[in-house]
Amino acid sequence: MSAVRLRENAAGFMLLSPSLLILFVFVVIPIGYSACLSLFSWDMMRPSPTFVGFDNYVHLFGNPAFYSTLTRTLLYTVLTVPAAMTISLAFAILLDKGVRSLITIYRTLFFAPIITSTVAISVVWMFIYHPDYGLANSVLQSLGLQPLKWLNASSTALLSLAIMAVWKQIGFCVIIYLAGLQGIPAELEEAAKVDGAGRYRVLASIKLPLLTPTVFFLVVYLTIEQLQTFAQVDVMTKGGPAGSTELIVMHLYNYAFERFQMGYASAIAMVLLVIILLLTWVQMRSAGRKVHYQ
Repeated sequence: MSAVRLRENAAGFMLLSPSLLILFVFVVIPIGYSACLSLFSWDMMRPSPTFVGFDNYVHLFGNPAFYSTLTRTLLYTVLTVPAAMTISLAFAILLDKGVRSLITIYRTLFFAPIITSTVAISVVWMFIYHPDYGLANSVLQSLGLQPLKWLNASSTALLSLAIMAVWKQIGFCVIIYLAGLQGIPAELEEAAKVDGAGRYRVLASIKLPLLTPTVFFLVVYLTIEQLQTFAQVDVMTKGGPAGSTELIVMHLYNYAFERFQMGYASAIAMVLLVIILLLTWVQMRSAGRKVHYQ
């Protein structure tokens, strides 16, 4: 390797070093510590953990509650990700043809839920879902439907959380979709119109295929985000009623800070990490030729 190439590589590492340092301190070290802790039994009351090998993993995979929370988490992810992406795509297509000067205002309005504290949003939605004077039941009754118990019933609690999650994610997805739509060269649309293509033909044959990288990014991002849902569950239901909204991170939290089984909780965290990596790998493999780049 030439001296010039060495100097260029050294300069590159110097520029990357702040980001690498942050990644190492706040990501690599915690993951490594959690992986080590998953091999120990520790309740935080004793000065030193006791090495137990893979006993925490054996206990975890033999615990029916773990499979219930994992199934519930996957169901919650399946409910929220497609709904958020579909609704936000419709909004983005409508906004893409709106008045350009108003797009900044729309972006701000749609992005507001993202920058607002999840705890504050959760409190507002608890009022919306209130069975006696909540807005949700008022809407149902105005339509002649029976009111629901929303967060207070096992049959509707998880769906209630999913509806709120979809509402919260729409703003972020709309912004990303809008950026993707407005990055498509106008010449392509104009050429298609010259050839006689209508609005829907342009959307189906040009815009949506060129939007696939954006769709792929959102699928991966939202899947990871929903698998790690915790704050709204903690504020709104604490995993109830009867454990019907106890998602996997809430399950982890309960073992770590309610039962003080830090080793077992670390094993849950490691399994969740592997699940996320596997799902991301499957998504990247399955995307393949379906993602079109310009």
